[in-house]
Amino acid sequence: MDNDEFLILRSGEATGLVTPAEALDAIEDAWRDYATHRQVLSNPPALGLQGQDARFKVKGAVLPGAGLAGFRMIADAQAGAQDWFWLADATSGRPLAMMDEYGLHCLRTAATGALAARMLARPGATRAALIGAGRIAAHVPACLAAALPALTDLHVAARRAEAVEEFVARAPKDLSLTLHAAPSIAEAVRDADIVITITSATEAFLDASMVKPGATVIGLGDVELNADLLGWADRFVVDDLVFALTIGNVGAWIGSKALTAEAVTARLDADVGEIVGGMKPGRVKDDDKVLAIIQGMAIGDLALAVLAWRKARLRRLGIRVGLGAAPNPHLRGPTPRRNRALLR
Repeated sequence: MDNDEFLILRSGEATGLVTPAEALDAIEDAWRDYATHRQVLSNPPALGLQGQDARFKVKGAVLPGAGLAGFRMIADAQAGAQDWFWLADATSGRPLAMMDEYGLHCLRTAATGALAARMLARPGATRAALIGAGRIAAHVPACLAAALPALTDLHVAARRAEAVEEFVARAPKDLSLTLHAAPSIAEAVRDADIVITITSATEAFLDASMVKPGATVIGLGDVELNADLLGWADRFVVDDLVFALTIGNVGAWIGSKALTAEAVTARLDADVGEIVGGMKPGRVKDDDKVLAIIQGMAIGDLALAVLAWRKARLRRLGIRVGLGAAPNPHLRGPTPRRNRALLR
């Protein structure tokens, strides 16, 4: 692929280019960049824009070690969602690629939760619980198996029992852990060493009384965890505090006035970058109760987009568009009158 070519990966073309194990390694490296450089996320971390019938959101990041930057661009509309990633050279600003990012984003979210579990779970953890049976949750079993080979059992629960049965039946058969369809959320988490939640719930369904001492609870969704879990926890970890204070579980706590932003900030023990970078510990004692709120940083999306871009170039996938000089730069475009007409 020529240096001046822009790569476009259409819907589904990036799916499957990155394996769970590769995703874990890439995100861990990205978190290490976050630890070293800190200023790797856009400011603000997410920018929103309300269109006529769609709500837009943009999240940006830079990978200093790779010299690459990018933006995840999401559009939520009644007709469906659009999720694309724009990749550029961080030094020259030259555009490199645009790709459909939905599949990569699902993998990124699952791998982020699994990586947090690897960092924070107590030694010897063998049983995990997954609350959620949607498209993102579908990536969690393989990511957990890659992150924690000693895990033997994953108990799955969701709002609809039939969705859980289908989820377990569809799971890859070559995983090193066994999936079980739990009859309820309470049953799934009762003896779990690790609890991961990734749902579209609009009300909290998990509280401190349901989780055993020494467990690690990882919230990946929006409104899932009761605020009493913060009091339950001996250790409290986030990925990006600024972002966490505005959306998701923490944002819901603050919005409902169950907790204040100041109280949440005061309770924070570390972020994922500080833990990966060795600046602060995650779990301190084997019996620590650990709560992690992981909303997902754009640096993780960037890390997987870079991997997909590099693999797609090697495999000659996608559409290539030359960004050099136009074949005939003297050809005129529309007249000013025509331009005005086009905008009507």
